[in-house]
Amino acid sequence: MKKDEILDKLLEITHQPFLIFVNEVEEKTDNAFETLKLLAAEENVTAGRISEVLDIKPSSVTQIIKKLEEAGTARREKSEQDSRVTIVKITDKGRESLKERSSISTTLKDVLFQGFAEDELAMLDQYLERMVSNISSEAFQDKLLEVFSNDKRWELFGKMSARFGRAREQMLERSGFGGFGGRGFMGGGFDGWKKGRKR
Repeated sequence: MKKDEILDKLLEITHQPFLIFVNEVEEKTDNAFETLKLLAAEENVTAGRISEVLDIKPSSVTQIIKKLEEAGTARREKSEQDSRVTIVKITDKGRESLKERSSISTTLKDVLFQGFAEDELAMLDQYLERMVSNISSEAFQDKLLEVFSNDKRWELFGKMSARFGRAREQMLERSGFGGFGGRGFMGGGFDGWKKGRKR
């Protein structure tokens, strides 16, 4: 199979809205749902306990509890052992919300990888890991610099076809470009990128 065809398929996959959803919802900590998970796993949870586990300020915990109460997924009540202590408990609606959140992405993942045996998934993971390693390497970074840092060349290309110039500018503007190694831009186009490589 041609390399261009493989890249086309990778682009088609990575541009799927579902993957954007997974990145935004699953890969980033959501304190509201993390609180619900804690309430589902433990009993007699206080605001202090939530603050400790999530490592957030008590004021932030108060806001989270308020939102969960408004959504009907959690409630506050006095401790039976000590009326001075307020306990936060998950409601049936909260438990259902946790299940639904988990099932949404799980169901879509099952369909996405339908027909793949476990050994095929392991092999695919190895192949992708090699690509990630290659794209994070110094050799790849050097090649990027060689190809894209020549402003005169790209000015000429831009005069012949605006598409080339736009594509280059979009790449420079994307924070993910520096993700070819996880370094990111520091601003200032390639000058900023080169500084980022030295960090």
